Amino acid sequence: MAAVEDALQSAERERAGLGRRVDDVMARAAVTLGNGDDEYLHREPLDSHHHDLFDIEIVNGQRRLEELRTAIGHFRFIKAAVQSRFPDFRPQLGPTSRK
Repeated sequence: MAAVEDALQSAERERAGLGRRVDDVMARAAVTLGNGDDEYLHREPLDSHHHDLFDIEIVNGQRRLEELRTAIGHFRFIKAAVQSRFPDFRPQLGPTSRK
């Protein structure tokens, strides 16, 4: 049970941190993209390259966030299943265990 709880907390921390980073990249991409209707016509090649990198980073981050969402759901299910089947079980508190 302690391993499930540790995995759940770790995944939740990763999701929170990655969510902030993806939001930051999206904000930076939006700022550098410009707001003109024909901005893409006059963009420098280096700027286009940076936008492509932003796109890749955003897609990878969103993919990982979805993986974490799925894993967190599974960890929560396992935790609930164990708790419902062993309601009197109390994990021993050790150096890595949390209550």
